[in-house]
Amino acid sequence: MVQESKDYAQQIQESILEDARKIYSEKVIENFMQPQNVGKIEDADGSGAIKGVCGDTMQICFKVANDKIIDIRFLTDGCGPTIACGSMVTQLAKGRSILEAMKISPNDVLQGLNGLPENHLHCAILAVMALYGTIGRYLITRGGVIDEDSNKCTGEFNGFNG
Repeated sequence: MVQESKDYAQQIQESILEDARKIYSEKVIENFMQPQNVGKIEDADGSGAIKGVCGDTMQICFKVANDKIIDIRFLTDGCGPTIACGSMVTQLAKGRSILEAMKISPNDVLQGLNGLPENHLHCAILAVMALYGTIGRYLITRGGVIDEDSNKCTGEFNGFNG
């Protein structure tokens, strides 16, 4: 009886994956089934969360050393494509400077995943906006800005003095 249940569960999983392959690229399925960089960083230098138009939320946190993102994680309550986009955006940002990470676009995420169906393009936007929001909070909490000439974050705030 136990083996029959396991076999049945395996058949269901295979059927689901077969249907998914008709809609999604292997990269999307790979990043959904085995997402990279999932979780929280307890002593994160930056963290932020955003809720997307579809109701999914995504949280991103990261550690920075020498102006580079050395560790980055995400959490989401979203669908498979949202999980895949969170995984991909963290892979793209890891090892980059803050300035380089701010240049990651939804198209970069889509290219990394070999595309998404049109009705899931918002998942890539959600992942990138979560990254941008986290970077923005990181900069604000440090009172700094990005110096594009040196590609480093400065400790001087050159913004609004209200």
